[in-house]
Amino acid sequence: MKEPKPPQSAVSEQTFSVREIVSAVDHFKALQRSDTLKSVSDFIRKTDVKDLLARGVQVQNLVDNGLSTGASTLAEFVHKHDTNGKISEAIRARAWKELAMKASEAGVSGAGEAIANAMEAYRRQYDSDPESRVRSSLNLIGLATLARQFDVPVPVDIDRIKLATIVLEDLHRTPQGLRGARFYASKAEAFIALNDLDRAQSELARIVQNKTTSAETLGAVTRQLRDLWQLGTQSNQGAGIIQTMGAAVLTRNFDVALLPAGDVKALAEATAPSDRQLESILGKDGPLSYEWVKRGMESAQSVGVVRMKGVNTRVGTGFIVRGGDVVPALGDEICVLTNAHVVSDNPSDKACFPEEVEIVFEAADKNISFGFSKLHKTWPKEHLDASLLSIDGMIPAVKPLSFAPRLPLRDGTQRVYVIGYPNGGELAFSLQHNHLIDHEGPHEGTPVDNSVRHVQYTAPTEPGSSGSPVFNARNWQVIALHQKGDRDEGLRRLNGRTDKWAANQGIWIQSICTAGAI
Repeated sequence: MKEPKPPQSAVSEQTFSVREIVSAVDHFKALQRSDTLKSVSDFIRKTDVKDLLARGVQVQNLVDNGLSTGASTLAEFVHKHDTNGKISEAIRARAWKELAMKASEAGVSGAGEAIANAMEAYRRQYDSDPESRVRSSLNLIGLATLARQFDVPVPVDIDRIKLATIVLEDLHRTPQGLRGARFYASKAEAFIALNDLDRAQSELARIVQNKTTSAETLGAVTRQLRDLWQLGTQSNQGAGIIQTMGAAVLTRNFDVALLPAGDVKALAEATAPSDRQLESILGKDGPLSYEWVKRGMESAQSVGVVRMKGVNTRVGTGFIVRGGDVVPALGDEICVLTNAHVVSDNPSDKACFPEEVEIVFEAADKNISFGFSKLHKTWPKEHLDASLLSIDGMIPAVKPLSFAPRLPLRDGTQRVYVIGYPNGGELAFSLQHNHLIDHEGPHEGTPVDNSVRHVQYTAPTEPGSSGSPVFNARNWQVIALHQKGDRDEGLRRLNGRTDKWAANQGIWIQSICTAGAI
């Protein structure tokens, strides 16, 4: 193992060598080091290895050189706590597998090399660590499946049927009390290897229908089936499994789900699996749950990232609306609504000028950007903090979002959903701790200014979510334009309260519509 280069300077945010830490989160959970775990998680979440590969960086160079000088922190931690080398070997195998999947998805020349190295790493793990034989076997089968697509030679002893049969025999000896999500996921993969999708589907249903299964676990299982086993491309039933598992992830509780634009597009546009398949995996309410997720993904396609022209610096979020819903005179003209502190021609807003920025609807088509031809209306950030803009030229092929005429009840049980681009990152969905906690809507609210009614909620939004739509839970209608949030010092509470609490805040959409009609 090549020693990592020492840090050249202190960095506020750690990043790490791909070989040492890609997909190592499970191992660091076991070692209970939350500080290191957070750095690893942040790195994996924010770093798209595929983009690096697509720019021509060869897999071997990427692995040997790492991505930054922060690698030494993790290398020292592994060396201290991994006395028998099991964690290091497991991380190395997982890293090669991640690179193999990323390179395969990008279709770059390094894919074959990464697949071959991944197979060799899992073969060593299979031979040296009997406890890992089930996972090693399944990853070897999956990698062999991937290898054949790239004409990579597969060792003759990687026998799909034989290994899958051994896996099922090993799993059969697992005590009942230890049969959790990983157990059933492994059984599902073994049945996929045996081309028995009906039984694989039954095992996946055990995971999905267990309410204690986390979104992270569902996401990891789905990703393994989609990216390594290529299940979505094998048959209609396989594609239905991937779609249904993806929908299941979004029905769980978690802080922020980061979905690749391609996954959003597939859920929004692909033909839904049959009701029978949805019920088999999700349960009897499966068709309704899937329809709700599909509607959310369709809404997500109308949410775009606002970025600076030329430099691709992301500055906020905006979404497609029917212009006449805000300013009646605009009729059916398609417009974009965002915050005034994101785009404005008023210098006091300290925002980007309209001619400086563009918007990209990544979940619809990430390769097309749209400029702005006119700023129809803007209200200062100290008032409604909103800007309504016309799109220059071709109109994006997405639907305008609809507005809810009323706010949900203030009964402490209502949820709201925020779709945006936090921290200038991927399209994100805030689906936990996002209860509506207060609002100034009629007839109970007592706003300081009747023309500006606020909504507060606990959705875990991040900087960069400015200009995001805030949806109600019932039918994905917009109730507010997200404006700001503060978890540390907090925001002043609404309706005459002078104390503060950790909250996020938006402007009631009907306040903006009322102002636009004047």
